Amino acid sequence: MNSMKLLWLLVIAGLLGGCGGGSDDETTSDAPDVPPRILSVYNFQLAGMQPGTDMTVDVGNQFQVRLDLGNTLRGSVNLQVNSPTSVSFLDFVTDAGSTMTIAVVGSKTNLDGEFAINVTTDVVAGLDDEPTSGAFEVVTAADVTTVAFVANGVELSLDGAAPVFFTWDDYDNLLDDVQAETWQRRASLAGGAFAFIFERMFEIAELLDSLELAASGAPIVTACDEFPGTPPVGVLLQGTHELTRLGSGPDLAPGDIFDWTFTNCWFASSNTLIDSFLQMQNYIEVVDASNTLTRIGFGTWNGMSGGVVYIDWTLAETEEDQGVYTIDPSDRIVVNGGFSMLFVEP
Repeated sequence: MNSMKLLWLLVIAGLLGGCGGGSDDETTSDAPDVPPRILSVYNFQLAGMQPGTDMTVDVGNQFQVRLDLGNTLRGSVNLQVNSPTSVSFLDFVTDAGSTMTIAVVGSKTNLDGEFAINVTTDVVAGLDDEPTSGAFEVVTAADVTTVAFVANGVELSLDGAAPVFFTWDDYDNLLDDVQAETWQRRASLAGGAFAFIFERMFEIAELLDSLELAASGAPIVTACDEFPGTPPVGVLLQGTHELTRLGSGPDLAPGDIFDWTFTNCWFASSNTLIDSFLQMQNYIEVVDASNTLTRIGFGTWNGMSGGVVYIDWTLAETEEDQGVYTIDPSDRIVVNGGFSMLFVEP
């Protein structure tokens, strides 16, 4: 079993994985078939790939959200390591001091403009769960909103005033509530943007245990769910997604590039349809002389730039009525841009 698969066994929980080779500037174990030692904690680094806007999200052809990730989004993941082949994800922490900047353009509401998200208290969350603790501030030129995660919901406070409690559903729905105050709607948008970035990171992490399967260069084609009725106009009854390695050589290696293409890929569990292309550039993996995994991800390393790049990555929500599926144009988002992601030993 190639050691790439070992740490990424926790991909079932959706975050971090193992490795096979090594890097040019660290020593690789002479026993590649021996599973690497897996640490119980890894730090993560999530960053933009260029100065200024890193990702744009077009929402239903109505407005655009622009994200500047900077280079301060950092934290850690906690693992339960029972053995080299039995690893489970516990939770992850986004460190206080992490920041990103968001600009809303074209919404024709008071939401237009720029604001920052500044994590003020470490945010703790499970992969599929809402945060259990922590806080961030939403900072505009005019005011500061505190978003604090508490039991069963969120507390919002404007400029230090008494906090207002919202359930998770109510907090999520504030953005679309035209009767809500602008600062509350902006806080909801900030929470959605925060979650969106980490969902994308997890999306790539969940893929990493499949990368070795693409080492031969032959595309891996996977069928998506089949519509149980009539699909939307112009959409296949059953789409696919395809993973292709662009690197050379017979084995997965640092510096490799991967294409991931979705064609009318429908997921029944969420009623969502994905049509997109993304590329993962400059694969990074390091196993040191003691056979310990020390670094893995996609980004700038060994003098090469890299990261995860989305090109017209389109996500749409489908609606069903008597077996016929349609897509409301306002429920479609298109993502462009990218980020670098790296997991390193503490």
